[in-house]
Amino acid sequence: MKTSLNHLEKGECGRVIALTCQKATARRLLELGVTPNTRIYCIRWAPMHGAIEVKIRGYLLAVGYNDAASILIEKEGG
Repeated sequence: MKTSLNHLEKGECGRVIALTCQKATARRLLELGVTPNTRIYCIRWAPMHGAIEVKIRGYLLAVGYNDAASILIEKEGG
């Protein structure tokens, strides 16, 4: 199921499909390893639409809510 990263629940994972953000933000996310076809796991959410902590390429990364909304993913199992 295709959705954005900000719709993943704790413990769910998916594969990055595309970035729909501005060029500068996309460049930063790409430099951090958020690239197409990369598996990304939701570790936890901060309250009140705060940052999402994800595991990608073996490390933890905090992604802001708006940036998470611009990361399109395909949901996967466990």
